[in-house]
Amino acid sequence: MQLSADTQYHYEGLRSLGTVRYGGGDVREQLNVLAKIKPGDPESWYSEWHALAHRVLATIEESQSTTGPLSRVSLREVYFRASHYFFLEDFFIHGNPEDPRIAESYAQSTKYFDLANELLPFPGKKMVLPTEYGFNVHGMIFQAHHIDGMPVNGPRPTLIIGGGFDSNYQETMHVFGFAALDRGYNVILYEGPGQPTLLVKEKRGFIPEWERVVTPIIDYVESEQRSGRLDFIDSGKLGLVGMSLGGWLAARAAAFEQRLAAVVLMDGVWNFLLCFRQAFPEAYQAFLDGDMRKCDDLFEESGKPGAPTTARWIHDHGKYSFRVATGHKLLETAAKMTLEGGIAEKITCPTFVGDAVDDLFFEGQPAKVAEAVGPKATLAVFDEADAASAHCQSGALIYANQRIMDWFGNVVGVL
Repeated sequence: MQLSADTQYHYEGLRSLGTVRYGGGDVREQLNVLAKIKPGDPESWYSEWHALAHRVLATIEESQSTTGPLSRVSLREVYFRASHYFFLEDFFIHGNPEDPRIAESYAQSTKYFDLANELLPFPGKKMVLPTEYGFNVHGMIFQAHHIDGMPVNGPRPTLIIGGGFDSNYQETMHVFGFAALDRGYNVILYEGPGQPTLLVKEKRGFIPEWERVVTPIIDYVESEQRSGRLDFIDSGKLGLVGMSLGGWLAARAAAFEQRLAAVVLMDGVWNFLLCFRQAFPEAYQAFLDGDMRKCDDLFEESGKPGAPTTARWIHDHGKYSFRVATGHKLLETAAKMTLEGGIAEKITCPTFVGDAVDDLFFEGQPAKVAEAVGPKATLAVFDEADAASAHCQSGALIYANQRIMDWFGNVVGVL
């Protein structure tokens, strides 16, 4: 099924539809929106998702006026859907970092996720962790209370879950978080530099040294436990999950943070710079040749209206999320986001490396990651036989979580 004639819009639609199982949206309303969006038109993408978010919220008053007050469950489901649609709406408008709609979309998405969270049987608790590097790590902690309806007792394994190039921690709750809670794993969601909260609130772009983000989280858990708090977390059974570019971020963190019991890379990323070779071959070559002016000129061509959506999106969001003004500055930082030079070999914990055979961005890289990590790595190939071949297994999250969560459970000895 093709959701849009635009390859990037098709993928993002599939990615969003995949969250339906975990409360991120509903099917038909999303299919209707995708049919309305004009291929290659960022304004059309924004306006249709924006309208859907408000349409979903309008059903609260409509239902109340006809059938009476809504239950906590119904309100929660409305708020989660609206939150996710507000998150989706601004994907393709980052060419102007000062566009006020970016902050507005962030505020609305956060607001309605928080409202939904408060209506959960066991709401997550927000955390803001200062670091010595001048930024804060933002996130939420969710305690697992049941496995298949049965209460759990004592400290439990915990997954620290992070997104990638364009995801927020709220999305990762719908991708991995609820699946983890269902299996009795606590969940810590987080965002670091380059991700929505840090971009909007702190104006901090991506950094290669991702251990500076993850280590403070583990330090916080251990500090809280010494004070008699967070006693539901088994600090000897901490897993780290990275989604999309988060597959590289998590691997980098695991190379320098030895307290992790396991790391999950969905999918494996060897070298982020190679993504730019695929999207901007001429600008990439100019960068390698050291001709930065030519690199910048060629890169800017990809950001003009009418350019292919994927290249234009990487151009716009890349400069926005890395907080740089030129292509060569973006590629300079991306070049540091590699597992070469012995970094992969520093990973000492069991490592799950996802490999989506039809990946739009990192095709061929997961196998290289698994080979470098060595016997500790489990290379999990996701293909069309299980409808899981897309980037990050979008559209096949039930199956992906079956593989990930039970691998983790076996690694930490709870299955």
